[in-house]
Amino acid sequence: MSQLDLRRLSLNYSGAEELRIEGGSKVQVQTSHEDAFVYAMKEGIAITAKIGGKRRSGKLLSGELVLLPYGTECTMESTAKHESHVVFIRFRRNWQDVGEGAEPVLGKGGIQKLYIFRMPQIRSWIQDFLSDGGSRDEPLYYQLQSHLYAIASALLTSVRNRKEPEEDVYEYVEQTRKYMVEQFHKPIDVEQLAAQSGSSASRFYQSFRRYTGLSPHKYLTKVRLDASLRLLAGAHDTVMDVAHSVGYVDEFYFSRLFKKHLGLSPTEYAQLAACRVATLSAVFEGDLAALGLTPVFGVKRKWAEELREGIGLAEKLEAIAAAQPDLILTGPVPAAIFEALSAIAPTVELHWKRISWKERLQNISDLLGLGTVAERWLSYYDQKVENARCHVRRRIGNDPLLLVIAQGEGYRVYGTQMQKMKDLFYDDLQVTPPPKVRELKFMDTDNLDDIAKLGCDNVMFFVDELESEAYCQQLEEQWRAKKRGRAKQHCLFVRYQEHINYNAAVHERLVEETVLKLLESG
Repeated sequence: MSQLDLRRLSLNYSGAEELRIEGGSKVQVQTSHEDAFVYAMKEGIAITAKIGGKRRSGKLLSGELVLLPYGTECTMESTAKHESHVVFIRFRRNWQDVGEGAEPVLGKGGIQKLYIFRMPQIRSWIQDFLSDGGSRDEPLYYQLQSHLYAIASALLTSVRNRKEPEEDVYEYVEQTRKYMVEQFHKPIDVEQLAAQSGSSASRFYQSFRRYTGLSPHKYLTKVRLDASLRLLAGAHDTVMDVAHSVGYVDEFYFSRLFKKHLGLSPTEYAQLAACRVATLSAVFEGDLAALGLTPVFGVKRKWAEELREGIGLAEKLEAIAAAQPDLILTGPVPAAIFEALSAIAPTVELHWKRISWKERLQNISDLLGLGTVAERWLSYYDQKVENARCHVRRRIGNDPLLLVIAQGEGYRVYGTQMQKMKDLFYDDLQVTPPPKVRELKFMDTDNLDDIAKLGCDNVMFFVDELESEAYCQQLEEQWRAKKRGRAKQHCLFVRYQEHINYNAAVHERLVEETVLKLLESG
């Protein structure tokens, strides 16, 4: 073999057990014939071990993991007054010849130091490991194998992306944010997450707010209430069931919190959200999503264009009627088609190109009696925008920035006359537009030289979320080559899903992605 082939490496989970170490005491541990990830569940421990022929020492804080290779003898000392709890997740590495090149970290001789890292998701997996009991229940075993590879991936990512201390906090903040989004239905101790950040609690809270625009507690509350909207709109669960499903054991507390934030009770919201809405423009779906609603009938762009032109009209009207909507939202359509739609259900025509998406969101929410829900969503959005604006000022300042969507070999440059981009980037985030795009709506080209000739060093490329990193890297190299010699230059990549629609959900995602990229490039 002439190339490194990681497919020749495999990990096999073999068991897990918990070790309790009394406060201030030491224990001797040997990993003998197996490797182990050691997770500090409670309190911290000091570790001293001989790895790679050298004596290694480190401190494992609560919430952190460390990799101990097989054959390691080490000393673990509780650094707290109280009992420390650690969990050993044991596994075997199997490898064949992996070819020439640098030895992989998990290869035969790759473990040369104490690798300490974090991944908040593991908190919800520990009980899975400890419930194994060596029974080798097949579904559980494969689940634990999956967890094992996820832990290994987190380790390798940590090793590859060693960053400065401030960046490490943001990386942990992003992991924590994802953990909240994925595990909001479980008990989450924000103070404990802050303590496990590896920095002071105040620094963690400050970094979380700078990253998301919200405090950790407010962010978790928002995630849980957003989830409760979707459940209540389904009209299948009781308020108590919904409260428990989103992480609140007390349904009365949940109801008070819901009304405080959303201006109506969970029961009132469920009654209003029971309205069956059909959307005949994909743009409107992102507005309904901000209200916690999913349309009973939705369409793609081509379908909506065919409807306006009367193509397959009878079949389309039949499909809409079959969904039994209580309300139909449509873009501009001929009078005859509007009349046919109105015969199915009350129909509202929204000229979405004439008004801002914020105004349209408020109009839709008023139609449904959910005005306070829209107000709450917009309030959070404004906080995110203000936070993002601070990052723009810090990272880009007043430097002009081009906005370019990249699709394969083609590009579209957005100017200030394109409302959906102007609203967000040039108005909300206060990005400075280059002079040559001030009177431009958009410019399509398949030549990057045409974009470089616009006389702006800085660019933000919008790329599909499914596009490869290699494509982005190649595009960045091409752009920087055309701007060679410029001392100050920004080249950012923001990913989007399917289409950059002019609606609430897309704008929120773009704000979040922009902050993430500005932090990564800072």
